[in-house]
Parts: sequence; structure tokens; C-alpha cells
Amino acid sequence: MAEGGERAREAVGRPAAVVSVATATSRVGGLVREALFAGLFGATHLADAFQVAFRIPNLLRDLFAEGALSSAFVPTFSKVRAERGDAAAFRLARTVLGTLVAVTGALAVLGILFAGPVVDVVAADAGPAKRAAAVPLTRVMFPFLPCVAAAAVLMGVLNAHRRYVVPAFAPVAFNVVSIVGGLGLLALRWSVEDALLGWAVFVLLGGLAQALVQVPALRAVGWRGGLVVDARLRDPDLRTVVRRMAPVAVALAGTQVTIVVTTALAAGGEGWVSALTYAFRLIHLPIGLVGVALGTVSLAAASRHAAAGDTAGLDDVIRRALRLNLLLALPAGVGLVALAEPLVRVVYERGAFDAADTAMVAEAVRAYALGVVCYAGVKSAAAAFHARGDTKTPMAASLAGIAATLGVAVGARGPWGLVAFPLATALGATVNYLALRASAHRRGHRCGPGTGFALRVVAASLAMGGVAYVAARMLLHRGGPLDHGLLASAGGLVATVGACVVLYLGLARVLRVEEASGIVRSVLRRRAPR
Repeated sequence: MAEGGERAREAVGRPAAVVSVATATSRVGGLVREALFAGLFGATHLADAFQVAFRIPNLLRDLFAEGALSSAFVPTFSKVRAERGDAAAFRLARTVLGTLVAVTGALAVLGILFAGPVVDVVAADAGPAKRAAAVPLTRVMFPFLPCVAAAAVLMGVLNAHRRYVVPAFAPVAFNVVSIVGGLGLLALRWSVEDALLGWAVFVLLGGLAQALVQVPALRAVGWRGGLVVDARLRDPDLRTVVRRMAPVAVALAGTQVTIVVTTALAAGGEGWVSALTYAFRLIHLPIGLVGVALGTVSLAAASRHAAAGDTAGLDDVIRRALRLNLLLALPAGVGLVALAEPLVRVVYERGAFDAADTAMVAEAVRAYALGVVCYAGVKSAAAAFHARGDTKTPMAASLAGIAATLGVAVGARGPWGLVAFPLATALGATVNYLALRASAHRRGHRCGPGTGFALRVVAASLAMGGVAYVAARMLLHRGGPLDHGLLASAGGLVATVGACVVLYLGLARVLRVEEASGIVRSVLRRRAPR
């Protein structure tokens, strides 16, 4: 397309790249945080207790504060801003923020008072020792919920103003606080029980920091005035957000519900909850780099097109987001399958985390990786409906995914053991994504990535995966880089991943994948002397 034509279309790749860099910084920080946690606590029943406790407020954060709120709030905010101006839009934002903080604060109080029964529901098979450790940690971390709920509203406002960098970097503040706190605990050499409690306090402080770092950017885009609490939902725009949130929460609940289910079912196995958490942290990296970045940008952009009545522009945004998702997420999933064991070994295997833990986590990584494309693609695929105000279709797709997950997790737990849970999660995400795409096709949404494009990406990914598998065997060979300390191990792994990226992009260009050529041109332009 001509240069002028490209400028006429709303950018997706470039803002998504900005969000991706910020998300990469956050996710790498999350890996460092998780590696520090693994070194301190390993995959033990106490580590399981912490993961159970953190999963409860974190689940509510993912489900309501960030997931459902973002998808219900951003389209409504964009529409109010387009029709009635900034003052009305900011009034809505202040009302949503005040009401949400009040509601999540009340939930936090209830969580503190009834921490015991909550743990019993989420981890029914935990056992008395694990439950006794999880209950006080749950009480400490429940106030994390209103902190990150506030951060989610501020993020939505900034994204609607096309300010993606600050909200994307906000989670870095959470990781910095947790890492600095964890290093302090390591230096103090506290008992494991006291160190876990200290880590929980730093999680809470990190959630507060994630909200506060966005305040200066909000002032810059024109936010003025205090919070408004509308407990009776008198504001019609607030009612619209709330009405959309319930089905959107279900629509985006697939992964979160599977986390609850797998936590409850895996709580009886020694170290299983921790192993699943460590594995999913690695999977979160490509999901964040690709899925979160594209989903954030595509929802905001599609909502603006929907508010303007531009259906063709909306479909074009989603189509390009889905193509980029397939181009980037598929090779990431294939690479994770091939390089799971050396990756887990380099990131986690030290201190209390031993070779047996590596084998267990690597098995979970391979299973989770089978669903990476669909995990990452669900947000962009659902944005095609949420931007149009259709919340029922994504809800139905999510329920189908949840049903598939439950069936496999419950039925395969006995014969398959730990691996049943990540496989069930991957299957659920796949069913959810395919149901969304089938619904879009039936409704005539012209936003599919294209069969020819998909086949070329699959071919390049599988070829790269074969090379990555051979490289993994070489890394794991006795006397190889992984046997010569952290620096050599990390260097060998980074070199392997870099070579696979170059190989994949080269193959994609040979197969005439337009987006791959665009990525290469962008990189070369940035590296060229000025």
C-alpha cells in the first residue's frame, strides 16, 4: 500500500510495539521476581500457600479490575468523549474510579474477615499445614485489590487518549518494589514463614505504586477533580459500564476460572501449585509481549472507530492485530515447547529449586505453550465485539472454553497428573478463541488473518522449532553451556533464542509474509547511522 494509504489507517503495529517493549520490561521484571521467589522458597508447601493466597486477590484483579473493567470502560469512555467532550468523559472516569475503589475496598474487608473460608473454597485439598500458612497471607494481600483496581481505571483513561507508554510501564513499579523487598529479605535471612509474610507486604506496596506512577500522566491529559462514589448507580454512563462488565467478566474469565480450578485440584499435590505458577510466569512473557500489547491497542483503536461509526476501520484494526498475533505468538509457543527445559533451568534452578523441580515445571511449560497463540489472541478477537457493544458473544465463547477446561482438568487429573492442568488450560483458551473467530465469520466481520498467511506462518514456525529443539539438546548435553554457571547458561540460551528469531524472520520473509518484512525494515532503519 502506498505511504499515504498507510498514514490514513490507524496505526496498530507501532503503538503495540511501544506497549510490547514496556510490557517486556514488566514481564522480565516479573521473571526476576519469580526467580527470586523460587530461590527463596522453592516448590514447597509454603510456596504453594503463598501462591494460593496471592491468587485470590490477583484473580479478582484480573477478572474485574483489569480485564472486565478495561473492556467495558474504554469503549464507553471513548463514546462519551466523542459525543460530549473531555469534561463529561473525565466525570465518568472519576465516578467509575471512586465507585470501583469503594466496592473493591469493601471486598477486601470481607476477604480479610473471611480469609479462612475463602482459602477453603479456592484450595479445598490444601491440607491443614498449607491452609494454616495461606490464611494470614491472604489477609495481608487482599487490599492489593483496590490498589490495582485504581491502576486499571487510570490505565484505561490514558489508553483512550492514546497514551500507552506510562500505563504499560506501570506494572514495572510493582515488580521493582517486590524485587527490592525480596532482596532485602534475602539479606536479612529471616525464617521462611517471616520472609513469606514480608513478601506479602511488598506485594501490597507494589500494587499501590502501580497506581501512583500513573497520576502525573493523568494530570497531563487533563484529569482534574476528586473521586465520585455513586453507590446507587444514578449515573447512566456508569450503569452502562456496570451492565457491560458482568458479561465481559465472564467473557474474559476463561483463563482466570481455569486458574481457580487448577489451583483447587492441584493443591493436594506437593509443589504442584508452585510448579504451575512458575510455568505460567514463563508463558506470560509472550502473552504480555504480544497478546496484551495488541489487545490493549486494538480495543482502544476499535472503540474509537466504533464511536465514529467506521465499521471498515474497526475490522481493519482487528484484522491487523490478529495477523500480528499469529506472526509473533505462534513461533513463541513453538520455541517454548522446544526450549522449555533449558529455559526453566536457567531462570529458576538455584537455591531451593532443584533438578526435580525443573523437570516438573518444564513439563507444565510445554503443555501451556500449546495454547499460547489462543491465549494471546483472545483479547484482540474479543475486542471486535466489545468495541461494538456486543458482550454476549464473547461471554458465550468464554463459557465454551471454561467447559472444555473443566472437562479435561477433572477427567484427566488421575491418569495424567500435573500435566492435565496446563493442557486443560490450553484447550480452554483454544476453544474460546476459535468460537470468537467463528462468530465473527458468521456475522460478516472482515477481520480474519487469512488462510494463506496462516499457512506461511505455520511453516516458518515449525522449521524454526526443529532447529530450536536440536539447539536445546546441545544446551542440555553434559559439559555444555548449562554446566558452566549462570553467565554461560544465560549466554548460551540468549544466543540460541536470538538465532531462532533471526531464522524465523528470514524464513517468513522468504515465504513473503508482509508483516515480517516490515519488522525487519523497521529494525534496520533504527540501526542505520543517522
